[in-house]
Amino acid sequence: MTAVPRRPRLGRPGGLRRTWARHPRVALAVKAALAAALAWHVAGLLPLDPAQRYPYYAPLGAVFATSTTLTGSIREAAQSVAAIALGAALALGVSAVLGDDFGTLAVVVAAGVLLAGWRRLGSSGSWTATSALFVLVLGTQDPGFVLAYTGLTAVGALIGLAVTAAFPPLPLAPAAERLRALRDTLAGQLEDLADGLQQEHPPTEDEWQRRTHRIDPVLAQMREAVQQAAEARRGNRRARHHRAAAEAQYRQARALERLSLLVEQLTQVIAETERAEFERVALGPTLRPAASRTLAALAAALRSVEDAAADREALARAEACLHEFTEAVRRARATSTDDLFVAGDIVQAVRRSLDALPARDPAG
Repeated sequence: MTAVPRRPRLGRPGGLRRTWARHPRVALAVKAALAAALAWHVAGLLPLDPAQRYPYYAPLGAVFATSTTLTGSIREAAQSVAAIALGAALALGVSAVLGDDFGTLAVVVAAGVLLAGWRRLGSSGSWTATSALFVLVLGTQDPGFVLAYTGLTAVGALIGLAVTAAFPPLPLAPAAERLRALRDTLAGQLEDLADGLQQEHPPTEDEWQRRTHRIDPVLAQMREAVQQAAEARRGNRRARHHRAAAEAQYRQARALERLSLLVEQLTQVIAETERAEFERVALGPTLRPAASRTLAALAAALRSVEDAAADREALARAEACLHEFTEAVRRARATSTDDLFVAGDIVQAVRRSLDALPARDPAG
């Protein structure tokens, strides 16, 4: 009986570090909890009476300032505190002019919702209306509430920023996972195309549909993860130790973006021209085998990509298969009256795909 490899336990230091790196949300939760606890403790130490009555606004500000990146923490903290202060000022100003009645509430809510759409407040804009309502209901008769609400939130935000700066996140591992997911999706699409062309008869339209992968969602997730990792490098003291890995991820992301377009082009061209329903197809039994081997070799080269470079042997095999396919197209043109434009498009798309895959340095 074959022994099943045992997965590393989370209790081991290596497994714990890998889990921490691959799941930034766990680290974010721990830092948010630490920042909130520190903010609550600091609020309890302040001698001001409002701080003693409303200490929970300090942890609220700390949570605002805890983000997946240092720059994101600064931006979200500033936007949240600004939205709360703007809402408080709105409520106090409207109440001073119109008094406390039903019409004041309606004006404050309407103005707060309008101000929430201000681009500079970002996703924190919704706190403008919320803050205005809190202050209108609780703060017009208690100036201490307004001071505690805005002041303690700002203090908590500073504590949250300090915790984030002390343990700056650098989400390279999630970006690497998204890059691998996109790479494997593209390779899987090429393999399904190759398998479809291996059949004695071309697939039907429905069969091609079942072989078509959804690339756009995976591409969007990769872009978001790589962008987040790039943002995390700004002002991050850890970034200089991981510069090579971050730059390799950026190069790989650009290459995979280009490959995504080319693979989608190949999928569309083949699925729309090589169908069982058509009397005349683009490739036919003469060219389908060579095209299939070329796409399969390209998929293998793509799966070999690590650190933005592909295996040299895999690239060489793909080049050889492409050469074989190109020669087959030339022979077919010499003996046929067909223009074979689609075959030429496939050759060019595979050529551009291989050009987007740099070879791995043997020394590396």
